[in-house]
This record gives sequence, structure tokens and C-alpha cells, in this order.
Amino acid sequence: MSVNELRVCQFFDLTVQTRVEPYRFQNYFVGTTNSDLGVTYKFAPFQVQGSVSSLGGDNDQIQVLFPAIEYALKLVAQGDGNRKSTLNLKTRFVTPEGRLSSGGPEENYIGLGATFNADTIELRFSSSLDAAFSGFPSRQLTEDNVGVLPLDSFISLR
Repeated sequence: MSVNELRVCQFFDLTVQTRVEPYRFQNYFVGTTNSDLGVTYKFAPFQVQGSVSSLGGDNDQIQVLFPAIEYALKLVAQGDGNRKSTLNLKTRFVTPEGRLSSGGPEENYIGLGATFNADTIELRFSSSLDAAFSGFPSRQLTEDNVGVLPLDSFISLR
């Protein structure tokens, strides 16, 4: 691994109403299973497109792309076209030695729908909360540090 190379692994937890256990996949360690915080994830070739986190509070949307293969079709079918599913997406960095970083962004999304063709399955998601993820803010919002608390997503940190 060169000095300028960045390795990223994403962990995908998809919960659907028709199944007790979530579908768990990771997209870096090809052909193997891997664990994050003691939870095991199988390999699946997926890609996440869109904004993974935002401080703007604009209810971001992402697309998760899978090749059109059997298990990906099951994700769509069991999630009622991905309209009755929730996604927890964790992003971890991979060290040059192949180990995972201990922390990173963790986002939650709600299924919006799905589309597919002969090659690709696209699951669409919207963020479940505006401007909220595990690392922001690192302190409680009060009138002292943001002024009068707004009713929308416009916050001016002081």
C-alpha cells in the first residue's frame, strides 16, 4: 500500500420486516467473512453512492448498488421493494496491515425503494435523521454554543 492510498470497508446491516436477523455484508475482504465489534459480515460486492454524511441536515439520499444476483433480489423482495427496510451503514478504514480502524462514521437510513435491470440492483435510502450521526455534535446543543435553538437545520456554531 502506498502512502497516498486510502482503503475503506463498509459494513451493511439491512433490517427487513419479514426477517428477524438483519442481512449483514461487508465490501472489502473478498470471499471471506469479517467482523466489526463482534458481529460477523459476509462479503458482498456492493457500492454506496451519494452523500454518506452531511452536517447540512438536508436529509441526504444514498444508493446501494449490487450486481443482479440471487441474494440481492431477495433483499428487494423481502423488503417489499425496499420500502419496509432500515439500513445501518458503518465505514471503517483499513490499515496497511489489513486491520480495521476501531471507529468511523455510522449512519442510519430508511428504505425508499429499489430499481433493477439485467446487470444492477439499486436500493435507495434516505437518512432517518437530519444532521445527525454518531460523531456530531461532540457536546450538547445549548443556547450558549448555538444561540437561540432553531426549528430547522440551520445552526451557527460559535
